[in-house]
Amino acid sequence: MDTDSTYWRRRTSRLLGASVQAAVVVQCGFDWLRPPLLELRNDIDEALLTAHVRRGGGLHITRLLLHNLPVSVSEEPDFAAVAATFAEWQFRLSAAHTLASSSVPRIHRLIIRSDGPTEPPTDRLELLVNGRWTDAARAQTVLRLIGTPGSTTPLTGYDIDLAGPFSDSDPSVHM
Repeated sequence: MDTDSTYWRRRTSRLLGASVQAAVVVQCGFDWLRPPLLELRNDIDEALLTAHVRRGGGLHITRLLLHNLPVSVSEEPDFAAVAATFAEWQFRLSAAHTLASSSVPRIHRLIIRSDGPTEPPTDRLELLVNGRWTDAARAQTVLRLIGTPGSTTPLTGYDIDLAGPFSDSDPSVHM
């Protein structure tokens, strides 16, 4: 897992450049769910959303995250915190997806199966600049994985419960 903040900040800073046509982002490592990487994870989320809003259709962003936490993580001492962070991150990304528009960055969730080991691709941010990927092999591996039926599922607004305290399901709305 590559969590070098300098690498991620350099790559995300290039997203606003007109020569960048696409980005493939992989963040499947468990360390993204731990406190030391919270600031970097939030900065990456903000950079991707900012690039999407400013560049619109001029930038195609594909992102791969975990769909679920593997059973092996449940044996770790910080499992409760990791699981809570995982749920919060998925909720936040889904809410942003719902609020932004249907053309938001495509977020795919890698399905970890219990019937065998699934080795997620290395966490990276690859850019398509003037028709050339920063690392074509890694970008193509992720794009092939996303295109394989049953390996991922999209993150959508259906993944969040919009029934908050002032929603239509709140009885006080109907009084």
